[in-house]
Amino acid sequence: MIKIAMTGALGRMGSAMRSHLKSQPEFKLVLAVSHRLGNQELDAEQKRELEDVQLAGSFSAVDPETIDVIVDFSVPDAAVEYARYAGLNGIPMIMGTTGFNQEQLDKLAGYLADVPCLVSPNMSLMMNVVYRLVSNTTVVLDDYDVDVEITEWHHRGKRNAPSDTALKLAQIVAEKRHWPFPEVIKHDRWGMIGERKQQEIGIQCLRGGDVFSEHGVIFAGLGEHIEIIHRAHSLESYARGVTRALRWIINRPPGVYDMLDMLGLPEVLY
Repeated sequence: MIKIAMTGALGRMGSAMRSHLKSQPEFKLVLAVSHRLGNQELDAEQKRELEDVQLAGSFSAVDPETIDVIVDFSVPDAAVEYARYAGLNGIPMIMGTTGFNQEQLDKLAGYLADVPCLVSPNMSLMMNVVYRLVSNTTVVLDDYDVDVEITEWHHRGKRNAPSDTALKLAQIVAEKRHWPFPEVIKHDRWGMIGERKQQEIGIQCLRGGDVFSEHGVIFAGLGEHIEIIHRAHSLESYARGVTRALRWIINRPPGVYDMLDMLGLPEVLY
């Protein structure tokens, strides 16, 4: 049985993972870490779900021998410290936290150099297949007069814009076209802006209601266009991706991986 420590355990993704793990007998949640544990009481349902789980506000007093892998859904500053703990103690890690700045990314690279770690802004298996579809389409249509626009739509409670998934999609297109990223991103069209530049990737962000997550990539040519759309209906799809990643990362050699590595899709397929 694989013993899991989960950070951000009381957040939306942490709650979805706790629920999903109930149907996965090969995994056992043994430690729940959340900064919220220090300043709020658990409700009745949380107490019931976590009655056999060690609770902590950090890893400072946690015995590394009690856990096999860390699953992180926290915030950037905290995630960096969790990565430091994983690296010092040789513990594999799954990291789904997003929103890192460059300084934090540099620290993560150093802390995680000697452990297997899977890092992805989106744990959905289907979304990662979309990454490859977008990559393939960009390469195939590279010689055509084709504009690329990205749309993303999330619920009213989402705090960042664009989403990290939308930025990842734009980065894929930019890299395949050998364009500077993120300089080619355009997200502030308003008024008399003039004709669209050829070396440009538009990102449009929509927020409203309880729409969970939708990302679209449009390849707009002359007389035709292609749309690649991914819609996530709940956090269940992400939880399923995480459990598959857990099975894969636990025995990998040290290194930083992503979901495409796990899926065996590191290169363009066509």
